[in-house]
Amino acid sequence: MKHPIHPRFTSARTAIGILTAALLLCSCSPAGRSSSLSGGTESPDGAIAVLTIGTADSGGSMYPAGETIAEFIETASEHIHVNICASTGSYTNIQMLSDGQIDLGLVSGDAAYAAFYGTHEYSADPQTGLRAIGAVYSSISNWMALSSSSLFYVHDLKGIRVSVGPEASNTDLSARIVFDLFNITPENTEIETRGGIGYGAEQVLKGTLDAVHGFAGTPVEGLYDLSVQTPSRLLKYTASELNQILSENSFYYPATIPAGTYKGQAEDVDSFGVKCLVCVDEDMEEELVYELTSILYSSREALGEEQALLKPMSDDGFMYSELPIPLHPGAERFYREQGLIP
Repeated sequence: MKHPIHPRFTSARTAIGILTAALLLCSCSPAGRSSSLSGGTESPDGAIAVLTIGTADSGGSMYPAGETIAEFIETASEHIHVNICASTGSYTNIQMLSDGQIDLGLVSGDAAYAAFYGTHEYSADPQTGLRAIGAVYSSISNWMALSSSSLFYVHDLKGIRVSVGPEASNTDLSARIVFDLFNITPENTEIETRGGIGYGAEQVLKGTLDAVHGFAGTPVEGLYDLSVQTPSRLLKYTASELNQILSENSFYYPATIPAGTYKGQAEDVDSFGVKCLVCVDEDMEEELVYELTSILYSSREALGEEQALLKPMSDDGFMYSELPIPLHPGAERFYREQGLIP
């Protein structure tokens, strides 16, 4: 399996960006492992176990996914409360899980692989304690520009102004993997890494940027809002471009953004994607993880009805098969008892 993070991103600038983001988000409250309830089990007096889930900025998919997951966990359990922690995404969530600042974290599969196996940014500090509860949605590459622009393909972005999400986020990293293919660099293109997907979409609406990237579950909230406010269109990859991206990055898989995902989108758009996981630290108590896994699996259809980007959870094997990192023993036990894994 090829490494999931392009060598381009091994610079000190990226590493510092990840560390800075984690430090800035220290206000996210830890709970499960530091709780007096010993990992979330109910105390004799019926006290509530408070867990914190790390998401991402509100313009993408991790935040609404995290909100919905937290809501369903609380509805299903009488003794678990889940707080939401907004972060810059996967890399910050991995760091905060390791530091005990959060108990659950949404993590893109490519970032999870890099962390667990110690590649590139994590070569000096592999996160071998990272574990999965299950996959909950797919992050898909979405590029959007105004319909009034002359942009139709992703390769048209060279030489213009484009938002790729927060620096070192998965939206940024996947964008730059694509940019390497098209020889798009900071020297020949204005690449904006300030703010999240929602910020980038707002700047496109204002005319200060020309296009915005979202690597998230569809519809990406910020991009959907843009399409509602003004005529917009998704940019395309050619078949040969997608083949090259997929052949050079085995953690990605072919994906389609169905017609009607965004206002005015009349046809399917072919792209690429990766699974997004709910992750925990290996030290989380097994019975608590078992309970969380049971709640998510039994609620998978209702979760998809409540939040469209979670619909893949209902697909056979999506939650527990072909994951880039090991399952937590509590999750593994649940899936095995259900006859879903050997």
